[in-house]
Amino acid sequence: MQQATGRHSAPQYTQPLGDVHANRGRWAGLGRGRTAVVTGANAGLGFFTALALAESGATVLMACRNQARAEHAAAQIRRRVPQAQLEFMQFDADSMASAVGLAAELRGRTIDVLVANAGIIHTPRTRQPGLLGYEQVMTTNVLGHARLVGELAATFASHPLRFIALGSMSTLMLQADLQNLKLEQDYHPYRAYAQSKAVLQGFGLALDRRLRQLSWPARSITVHPGYSVSGLTPQIAGVNEPGYAKRLQGQLQAGFAQGKHEGAVAIVEAALNPDLGSAPTGVYLGPKYVSKGPITLASPAKSTRSKQLQQRAWQLFTAANDGFDPFAHG
Repeated sequence: MQQATGRHSAPQYTQPLGDVHANRGRWAGLGRGRTAVVTGANAGLGFFTALALAESGATVLMACRNQARAEHAAAQIRRRVPQAQLEFMQFDADSMASAVGLAAELRGRTIDVLVANAGIIHTPRTRQPGLLGYEQVMTTNVLGHARLVGELAATFASHPLRFIALGSMSTLMLQADLQNLKLEQDYHPYRAYAQSKAVLQGFGLALDRRLRQLSWPARSITVHPGYSVSGLTPQIAGVNEPGYAKRLQGQLQAGFAQGKHEGAVAIVEAALNPDLGSAPTGVYLGPKYVSKGPITLASPAKSTRSKQLQQRAWQLFTAANDGFDPFAHG
C-alpha cells in the first residue's frame, strides 16, 4: 500500500487516525451501497466496528447470539448515527447449525464484507468440550466461522467479498502446539485463546493465498487489534460498562493498552480501504507498536506464516465443512 510519491504517481497511503470516531471523514461514504456482516456486533470490538461501518454508509448485518443485546446495541448505534441501516441476524459461533442457517440467509444477498469477530475472550478455567473433539474456545473462535466461510464459498467465487479474520498479538507471545490443538492435555485458558487466534490468523492468511491461486475476486484480510481493553473504552450503557476496578486497571495499563474503539480501527480499515483490494497476498494490519498505536501494515507472527500451521488451519476448515474443501477448485 505504501507508494512512492511523484508528479505522476498515486497519492501515498496515509495511516488512519487513532480511533473510529476520529476516522469519520476518512471512511465517509466508503460503505455506501455495501453490506457488511459483523459477527458478535453487540459488544466490544464488534460494536465499534458496526458503529463505524454504519457511519460510513454501509448496511450492517449484526450477526449475534442474543437478539435482545443486539437490538440494544443497534439502538445505541442509532443514537449516534440516526441514518444507520442495521439488521439483526441470528448467529451462534458455537453451533454448526447456526452457521449453516446464517449462510442460507446470506446467500440471497450481496455481501461485501464478512468480519469474523465473535468469540470467547474470557476463556473458561477448565476445558469445556466443543465441536469435532476440540474445546469450546477453538469451536467458537474458529470452527463456527470456518463453516460459515465454507457455506459462502460461491459468494467468494463470484463477488469481491472481503473476509476479515481477527488475529491477536498473543500469536507473538505463545506458539501454537500443533500436536495439541484440541488441548486434551495441558489445558490452560490463555493457551486456549492464543491457539485459537493462531489458527484463525493462519486460516485468514492461507485463505487469501488460496483465493489468489483460484483468481477469485474476494480477499481475506487478517488484522489484529492490539491489546484493547474495556477499561480504556468509552462507557456505553448496556454495551461497555466497566466498573471502577476495570477503569483503574485500564489506566494502569494505558502505556501499552488501548480502548476497543481504537482497536476496531484495524477492522474497519481492512473492510473499507479501497487500496487493499490490490494489496499483496497475505496483507496484515495491526498497531504500529504491536499492542497499541496507529494502524499500519504489520508482519504476522512467523509461526502463523508457516506452512505447517496454515496446513493445520486448513485441515480444521475442511473438518468444519464435513470433510469437504469448498475452495479446492476454481
